[in-house]
Amino acid sequence: MENPRYEELRDIARQLGLNFFDVIFEVVPQDIMSEVAAYGLPTRARHWSYGKVYNRQRVHGQMGLSKIYEIVLNNDPGYAFLLDTNPEIANLLVVAHVYAHVDFFKHNLYFATTNRNMVNTAVDHALRVDEYIERYGLDRVERVMDIAFAIDRHIDFHKGLVRKPYPTRAVVEREVKQLEYADLFGEEAFALKKVVVGETMPPHAEKDLLWFLAQYAPIEPWERDILEIIRAESYYFYPQFETKILNEGWATYWHAEILHQYAKITPSETIDFGVLHAGVVNPGHRMSINPYYLGYHLLVDVERRWDQLYAAGKSSLSGRDKLFEIRRQENDISFLSNYLTQELADELELFAYGYACEHGPQDRKKCRKCGEIEIKSRSLDAVVQNLLAPRYNYGAPKIVISKVLDDGTLWLEHEAGDLGTLDVKYAEKTLEYVHELWKKPIRLRTINSQGEAIVLKYTTIGFEMGEYIALLHPGDEARLSSPPTFEWTSGGNDSFSVNLSLDPHFSYRNYSTYYDGGITIRQTSWTMPENLWNLAPKGKPIYWKIRGVRSGDQPQTVIESRDIRQFIRL
Repeated sequence: MENPRYEELRDIARQLGLNFFDVIFEVVPQDIMSEVAAYGLPTRARHWSYGKVYNRQRVHGQMGLSKIYEIVLNNDPGYAFLLDTNPEIANLLVVAHVYAHVDFFKHNLYFATTNRNMVNTAVDHALRVDEYIERYGLDRVERVMDIAFAIDRHIDFHKGLVRKPYPTRAVVEREVKQLEYADLFGEEAFALKKVVVGETMPPHAEKDLLWFLAQYAPIEPWERDILEIIRAESYYFYPQFETKILNEGWATYWHAEILHQYAKITPSETIDFGVLHAGVVNPGHRMSINPYYLGYHLLVDVERRWDQLYAAGKSSLSGRDKLFEIRRQENDISFLSNYLTQELADELELFAYGYACEHGPQDRKKCRKCGEIEIKSRSLDAVVQNLLAPRYNYGAPKIVISKVLDDGTLWLEHEAGDLGTLDVKYAEKTLEYVHELWKKPIRLRTINSQGEAIVLKYTTIGFEMGEYIALLHPGDEARLSSPPTFEWTSGGNDSFSVNLSLDPHFSYRNYSTYYDGGITIRQTSWTMPENLWNLAPKGKPIYWKIRGVRSGDQPQTVIESRDIRQFIRL
């Protein structure tokens, strides 16, 4: 039977303005708590990685290194698990904390499209995976799950869980939008125009790697189902990652407020509550930040500032009203960017830190400071950037599928920004996984620690890493009826020449855009002009390669593409 004090806290929470789903509380032992924490849900498809997490949670709990007081699930009704060894006051704090979490799940925009029945859906997922294990064996099923978990954060949450396949190639008519007075200036045109859709694969840079591979990789139906199961669960957990600081701050703010309003708390419980609350909002490790601490203090600061604005007639929202608006609209990135102030950052003693030298973690022992950490800045911009860097893109490097080449090669692009380089060890293993599903060469363009473009490649012969020019378009043995646009990777170079020949060894009749055409190409693409195209013989293979130089190097070294491709003019 549920503790009647929980109902009293629930009534106080609703009186204070919280609006949440019904909550089912389960009091469980430490082993069950560790199991739910490891799996993320009460029941989930089995995988060896959950056992690894469970064992760590269990050992840490037994050694007193960490303690899980509660777990609450985004569901309707909400589910919460309380530890059976918690003292009464700890469970009162946790119950108030849970009501605020469920209120957040119900109203925050990032949770609006999540599966509110994932507790039961995950059971169905587990049964399907168990059936595949019975039919195909544990090793085969776990291998596919390994692959899916390696890229399960490479999703596109804003496009949604349910998506249609790309359109097939077709010529369609689309309406032309005319300017309002175009006819007055003799600019009348047809109302419809014909366009080709579905001509490229993918038609846009594709961020959702799991969806793309589930749709287009040459895999069996049961393998596709496993990718879709893990993708669906990744979508479910995404908002929790996006709102960790705000969500925990919201729950902490309200458990303090609810317990403050609870008249039936005894004097000794009040003292114990103060100790527990202080433990929740401790700053954390000096090189990391406790999300409860940061979220709570920021919400308290926002309430104070908006109450002042409201009292001065400068805002239509009181401090409490502003908190409910933030709860509804923000995630961690917008919350910290919009509301953390320099004054609060100074008060909380926040700072940005980094390596004391420029050699970084992968190029150590070059100077006496290698490996040392130092404070880089206490400015608000630097602090916010350091806090937000791990929050971008589900905590994973932003990698998109840019195109599928004519030979089936899957071309990936790493959009690095200011967040650093890829860890080559992890990149190699992940490309191996993707290659196992795609079954054709995989190329990934990224940058190295010097900011130079490099290409990582995985084929049947294994992994390659090098700073070389890779040919992208047109595909080998392409048959063309119009002048081609050649595309390639830079390989760290900034000037290029396209070389054409009727000889695959380029020993004679070699045309160079640099030497013969007097052209220095500064981009990684070049369209053959009509006059040169008209000189190309029809029906014969025309071979092409790229030469590049890095203008900053002295002496300059010419780099040639490793591959030579051919096309035929029809």
